[in-house]
Amino acid sequence: MMYLQLAFRYASRRLVNYIAIAALALALAVQIVAMSVLDGMLVDLEKRLRNLGEQITLRVTQGPLPDRELVAAVTDEVRSRVDGVVGMTPLIQRAGFLESGNGAEYAYVQGIDLGLELAHSSLPEHLLTYKPDPRRPDWGATGDRPGMFMGEQLARRLAINPGDEIDLYRAERGEGGEIRTRSKRFVVTSLYRSGVFEKDRYGVYVPIDEAADFYLGSTDPDARDKVETLVVWLADPDTAEELEDDVAVAAGDSLFIHTQIEPAIAADNWQRRWTHIAQGMKHENNLMELVLFLNDAASGFCVFAILVTLVSRRIRDVGLLRCIGASRAGVMTVFLLVGLMIGVSGGVLGVAAGTFLAGPTISETVDGTTRYAGGGAAETPIRAGEQPSDRRPRIDRWYEAITGQPLYPPRMFGVADEAGLPTVVYPWKLALYFIAAVVVSVLAAVYPAAWAACREPMSALREG
Repeated sequence: MMYLQLAFRYASRRLVNYIAIAALALALAVQIVAMSVLDGMLVDLEKRLRNLGEQITLRVTQGPLPDRELVAAVTDEVRSRVDGVVGMTPLIQRAGFLESGNGAEYAYVQGIDLGLELAHSSLPEHLLTYKPDPRRPDWGATGDRPGMFMGEQLARRLAINPGDEIDLYRAERGEGGEIRTRSKRFVVTSLYRSGVFEKDRYGVYVPIDEAADFYLGSTDPDARDKVETLVVWLADPDTAEELEDDVAVAAGDSLFIHTQIEPAIAADNWQRRWTHIAQGMKHENNLMELVLFLNDAASGFCVFAILVTLVSRRIRDVGLLRCIGASRAGVMTVFLLVGLMIGVSGGVLGVAAGTFLAGPTISETVDGTTRYAGGGAAETPIRAGEQPSDRRPRIDRWYEAITGQPLYPPRMFGVADEAGLPTVVYPWKLALYFIAAVVVSVLAAVYPAAWAACREPMSALREG
């Protein structure tokens, strides 16, 4: 108890100790805020890919392409056989080139049934100008030209605005082997911003009838009603990988029953496509964790320097302690306790400051993991009376109040416009950061404590 009281006295009565606590708290708060943002961006991007992207895709690579009526029958069969399937939508995916008076760009063309798409995907949430009515879905085109939804970044590169017309080109090989081009003019009725680079930079949506006629019509006169790809929508998108094989088998069996031809189906899911992006971001997060830990270690040197100064100024006290019977271990314990108190104080303040800046957050459990999520990363639906902007982290609000610019630019990151900077704070990470701060502080105290314990009593009194 005497050692604890003495350590508390040394830790609380010198200004430099408070500087060490502040340095440790600041380093820890920076680490918590930075990692909460990186983890939040990872979660936010996963949400976009899961909700906007195709959850499971089934592409007919061999056998007759199903028509729209057959797609409806296949959908009913798959839903009855596979629990968790809520619907299927037809899709045609092809490459093309867009040309306007301001240049030409490669485009990833997706032909969709707008009515079915509005019922299952989150596309309407990302449209920036024209928003179709789900009860009477249309593309917003008023003239003879079919409508098109274009990614915002692609439109910016082509200097296209809603209402402008644009030509879609594709190359095909003729019967004699010659290469020829086909073109069709569309009117851009809306831009969309998904926050997924590939979709916003290259993607366009067009009516599936127009896509089928444009891409399949030259080889099959009856292709206007044909479908190449089926998109399967799930009650729980996270089950896509485990349900993929069952869905593909059920769809293949249904097509065989109706056509009497064994189809070949290539299946894919959003989780597989997401893996490479997720791994890259996780590696980046791990690297940032290492960099920020080195930042914590740098604050440990501050604690080390201050404790060396403390020991040198208290060397006479060390001599007195040894003279009245304190052991070397007892002297060492005093200064290790000082380091521990600095670490605990800095850790508590750092965790409190970091979580405060990353808030406001809501507590939610996802895949069995508890976390505090704010901004665009929160999975919990908006509650009654709450606005998405109510979940903006404090650091995001304060930054915009001071600079006039959002910390999370909508044009760069897409869907979290109103909710702002996405943040995710995991309680287990807070505990880990706190323990790391305490360990760094105690380790910084080892050498000064050992140096004090090794001093001979009379020598320490003379030096003091």
